[in-house]
Amino acid sequence: MAATIAPQRGLWQWRMLLMGFLALMLAACTSSKMGDMFNDAGVKGEQLTRQAASGRKIALLLPLSASGETKRIAQAMKQAAELALTDMGGSGVTLITKDSGGSAGTAQAAAQAALNEGAELILGPLLAPEVQAVKTAVQGRANIIAFSSASSVAGQGTYLMSFLPEEEVANVVRYAASQGKRSVALLYPQTQYGSNVQAALNRSAGSSGVQIAASQPYARGQSSTAAAQRIAQDVNDTSRGIDALLIPEGGEALRALSGALEQNGITPQRVTILGTGLWDDSVTRATPIAQGGWYAGVAPDMVERFNSKYSGVYGSRPPRIASLAYDAVSLAAGLARSGDFSSAAITSSGGFQGQNGLFRFRSNGLIERGLSILQMTPSGPEVVAQAPSRFGAGY
Repeated sequence: MAATIAPQRGLWQWRMLLMGFLALMLAACTSSKMGDMFNDAGVKGEQLTRQAASGRKIALLLPLSASGETKRIAQAMKQAAELALTDMGGSGVTLITKDSGGSAGTAQAAAQAALNEGAELILGPLLAPEVQAVKTAVQGRANIIAFSSASSVAGQGTYLMSFLPEEEVANVVRYAASQGKRSVALLYPQTQYGSNVQAALNRSAGSSGVQIAASQPYARGQSSTAAAQRIAQDVNDTSRGIDALLIPEGGEALRALSGALEQNGITPQRVTILGTGLWDDSVTRATPIAQGGWYAGVAPDMVERFNSKYSGVYGSRPPRIASLAYDAVSLAAGLARSGDFSSAAITSSGGFQGQNGLFRFRSNGLIERGLSILQMTPSGPEVVAQAPSRFGAGY
C-alpha cells in the first residue's frame, strides 16, 4: 500500500503548485483589466460600458457624437458620471453608456439597445427631442431620469434632473415675499424660456401672496428697449405699488435692458430686481441693474466643491450641467442598493442630497430643488439665505 501512496502524494503536490501558478496568472490579468475599467471601446452607436461592480444595470444616454457645444457638454457629463462611480468605490451597479447622437432616431435606438441588454433605469438623454423619443421607445418598461430643461417632456415615468427656471422663480418669489415684497412686475423675452418663467410666476405668486402688477414681453433686439420703457412706466406709477421687478435675462441681453431701464429711472435703489439662473454669468456681475438683486441658485461654495473635484481628475473645469450626471448616477446607485427603481422610490417625499443640494421629484416628473438665495455683487453672488436642509412647510 505504501508503494502506491507516495506517487499519488507527489502528483497531488504538483497539481497544487500548478493551480497556484494559474491563480497568480488570472490575478494579473484581472488587475490589468481593472486598470482599463474606464477606457472607451467601439465607435458611434456601439456600447460604452462603465462597470463599478457586477449588479443592477443602469443606462446612461448622452449625445457623445453630436457637434460643437453639445458634444463638449455630453463628454463632460459622461466623465462626471464616471467620477460618481469612482467616488462610490463600487456601487453594485453596472453603468452602460450609449451614444444618443443628438437626434430622436439615434436616441430611440440607443434606449432600445440598453433595454435589450438589461438596463432597469435610464439616465438621460440630454435634448428634449431625444427624451421624447426615448419615452416612446421605453413605453413603461423602465423609468427615465433625463437631463432636459424642457418641462413638456416630463411625466409618464420620465423625471427631469435639470435646472428648471420654474424652480428658480418659485424659490426667489417665496424669498421676496418673506422680505415683504407684495407687488411684482415681469419683463421677459418672447422665448420658450421666457414663457416658462411667466407661467412659473403666475403659479408661485398666488401661493406666496404676491400680486403680479405688470407684465411686459419683448422680442430680443431693438424691441427690448421699448419694452423696458413701458415696464419702467408701470414701475414708476406709484399707484401700482410695485416693489420688485423680475428679469429672466443674463449676460449681454441683461446689459442692454439695464441701460434702457436706467435711462427711465429704474435702478436697484428704486425697486428690488429679481433674476434667474441666467444671472450666473461674469457679464451679469458687472451689469448695474443686477447689483444687489436676488436670484435662486446653488451656493457658490457647493459649485466650487464639485468643480474642484472634477478638475482634480480631468484637468479642466466642467460646465454646470455636468454635476447633474454625477447626481443622477449617485441617485441610481442609492436606488440600486435599496433594490427599488420604482416611481414611488424616485418620488420619495423626503428627497435626496446631491452635489447641487436638496432635491426631489414630483409625480409629474418635474424636479423640486431647495435652493439658496443669492445676491449679486461686483465680485460675484453671495448667499443671503441658505438652502433648506429638508423639505418642509412652504414646499
